[in-house]
Amino acid sequence: MPHVTRSDQDKLISSILGHVNKSLETEYFYNVSKYIELPNGIEESTAKNGWRDNWIKFEKFLDTGIPQYTIFTKGNGKLPFFSFSSLPGKNFCPGAGPCLEFCYSFKAWRYPAAFFRQIQNTILLMSDTGRKYLREEFNKLKPDHDFRLYVDGDFDSLETMKFWMDLLKTRPDIRAYGYSKSWKLFIEYDQLYTFPDNYQLNLSSGSIYQNNKTILDQISKLPVYRGEFIALPSNEKMPNILEDRPSFTAWAKELRQRAKLYGIKKAFVCPGKCGNCTPSGHACGSKRFKNVPIIIGIH
Repeated sequence: MPHVTRSDQDKLISSILGHVNKSLETEYFYNVSKYIELPNGIEESTAKNGWRDNWIKFEKFLDTGIPQYTIFTKGNGKLPFFSFSSLPGKNFCPGAGPCLEFCYSFKAWRYPAAFFRQIQNTILLMSDTGRKYLREEFNKLKPDHDFRLYVDGDFDSLETMKFWMDLLKTRPDIRAYGYSKSWKLFIEYDQLYTFPDNYQLNLSSGSIYQNNKTILDQISKLPVYRGEFIALPSNEKMPNILEDRPSFTAWAKELRQRAKLYGIKKAFVCPGKCGNCTPSGHACGSKRFKNVPIIIGIH
């Protein structure tokens, strides 16, 4: 099967967004797809539900402006919540630093549907018409549920952050949380607006601001701040806690010891599955874990 390389994907994203930007003045994307040159891997793909099929599906979105991929997805055993994703990378995550070297979001680009969903959602955030679809779909989410805002991607601007925070204020029945490296945007937002009560912020490691003590001190005082979520190097892959708890316990002990080398005296070890990390809810979205660093191993 033809392979679409990361370089091909980056060029395709640039081409798509370049033409969409030109059409946003009228908010009408008609014929945008006709000007986009496709990588050979997409043009030659014949596998069902592969790159070619997904391009045709995405092309319909470009031609009509109507979303063709589910905007908010319901997760699996690892992330059993509703969630939202957009494009990752330095052009979309303004606070991204060293994390770009180990960002898991790019791995999702192996799957055409995930790749085009990220682009679709990024485009929806760029216009009033697109944000209308986001509001409509968000209002359909079931009440009393957890919601992860950004599995892939991050707040790319103050305007985007205000859109999401305003939307969360309309749904106090939704428990939202997220990981962000756009720390400076949160500080700017706090100076102008009020945060919703139903959002918990985890400071994600790998940000360009991670060594800026002034920004860290400022953001740690924000009402939405839960604490830091820190990725640490690990010698071994994390054992599955449900299949082999003794091995996970030993691995977690070693990770805590490694954390102490980074000045982290006490931490909660993420088991990798959000739905059952504590007996009463997940740590990253819980106010009970305020100011408690949560660590995870990178292998």
